[in-house]
Amino acid sequence: MPKRKGNRPLRKSGNKNARKRLPIVVAGIVVLAAILAVAAYFLPLVGVSKIDVQGTKNADPAVIEQTSGISSGDNMLRLDTDAAAEKIASVPWVEKVTVSRSWPTTVKVEVTEHQGIAFVKQGSETYAVNANGQIFLQGVQPEGAVELKKVDPTNSAAVKGAAMAVASLPPGVQEQIDRVEAETAESIEIFLKDGRRVFWGSAERASEKAEATRVVLTREGKEWNVSNPAMPTVRT
Repeated sequence: MPKRKGNRPLRKSGNKNARKRLPIVVAGIVVLAAILAVAAYFLPLVGVSKIDVQGTKNADPAVIEQTSGISSGDNMLRLDTDAAAEKIASVPWVEKVTVSRSWPTTVKVEVTEHQGIAFVKQGSETYAVNANGQIFLQGVQPEGAVELKKVDPTNSAAVKGAAMAVASLPPGVQEQIDRVEAETAESIEIFLKDGRRVFWGSAERASEKAEATRVVLTREGKEWNVSNPAMPTVRT
């Protein structure tokens, strides 16, 4: 029987062998993981089975799916979501878009559409205008949009000012608008369906003018001037 010195336990050769094998086992696991990762990246082991388009009201989800360039069976790991989003952004109704992976096999497309707040006509052509005053679509009159009259579509300042005046007003007032005229960006005027009119002036201080407009429309008077929202005046 082997002798023991003091109280130290006898070392077994098996422990030494186990410690020697441990680095080899770890290295093998790392190599295997690397092989699996490479295989998953280059082989269609995890393929796209569904493209989930959300947030559309006017844009066609099928058009968005096709425009994305992503197809069923594409490798989920190799998807270029930024490139897909850039392609989808070219769809006219799309203002913002986010493309992301929803594991294991779904691609999620979240769309924010332009808010078609107004439209302007030139000859037989119609141009849709969003809440930021940008023309974003040709040949379409958005549902519930306000017509901008005496506005040249090429006058971006006038188009933007008139559209932003509409967008700044509360929904209850927007519903009363018949049209908005703006020969220039400084001569915006709002005409209501009941015959009343509000001279807005420029697009500056839009939120203050919107509040002033809301207030004066609760009072007697056919023609109001809110170009100075701190001191609106009425024409009798």
